[in-house]
Amino acid sequence: MKKYLISVVVFSTAFNVQLIAQSNHFTERLSNTSDNITGALQSVVKWYDIPIAAAYIYRNDFNKQLVISPSSFEKNFSQTVGLNGSESFGSIDQDIFPRTVFYSRLFVTASLNIFTNTDITQEDYKRIFLFQKSLIYTYTITEIVKSITNRERPDGSDNRSFFSGHTSTTFAASTYLFLELNDLYDNWSLTKDNPFLKTTFNVVSFSTLYGWAGYVGYSRIRDKKHYLSDVVVGAAVGTLISMIVYNNCCGDTEGFLHHLNFFSGGNLLGMSVNLKL
Repeated sequence: MKKYLISVVVFSTAFNVQLIAQSNHFTERLSNTSDNITGALQSVVKWYDIPIAAAYIYRNDFNKQLVISPSSFEKNFSQTVGLNGSESFGSIDQDIFPRTVFYSRLFVTASLNIFTNTDITQEDYKRIFLFQKSLIYTYTITEIVKSITNRERPDGSDNRSFFSGHTSTTFAASTYLFLELNDLYDNWSLTKDNPFLKTTFNVVSFSTLYGWAGYVGYSRIRDKKHYLSDVVVGAAVGTLISMIVYNNCCGDTEGFLHHLNFFSGGNLLGMSVNLKL
């Protein structure tokens, strides 16, 4: 009986020690997660975020002062492509895709940081927060421009046609994710020394992300919510904002201007964006 009691006491003591050790390990991981998130937020927030934050808060208080009328070509194009009463899949809530990406990544990263021994650093959280930052910048600028312009939508529903928020948001999200995946392929052991595989992954990523973004832009014209220039400008704004945010904070020494080319022909001035595949 005494041996049994001693065995129970020893087992109970060992079990309690194990629980305490696990509890201390969990507390340590929880503290590490908190430090990583706090440090990442501090590294992401810059002084120039202050005016953007103010504009984000008061984005709907700007008075409409500028009237941008669509050209006759755009009107004809809208009549040709657009369908009255159409509601394409690309016209769903513009925030569903980016919010799903942001919260899913944050949840998975924090869970790995807390419950496993996976090597999670501030850099992992920083990229997640930068993704959201690029979206906030895009959304804020889009809403300000919508508020100071007065272009009527093709279907006549309101005067917030210029420029397309669905398109700018989707292109911002797609551009950021593409740039991030491109960096991943540069450093991933599976693709780092295999140019063919890396190019294949980049082509698939580019086709998927920008295929979706392009479809969203097309759907906004088809649903008669935007003119062609609304979509083109929205795509350019979203792309440029994500390139600026990502490259300024993630170590592209060449800077985002390296990806831009300006050209002219006759009376036309154009701009192209180079994305490395």
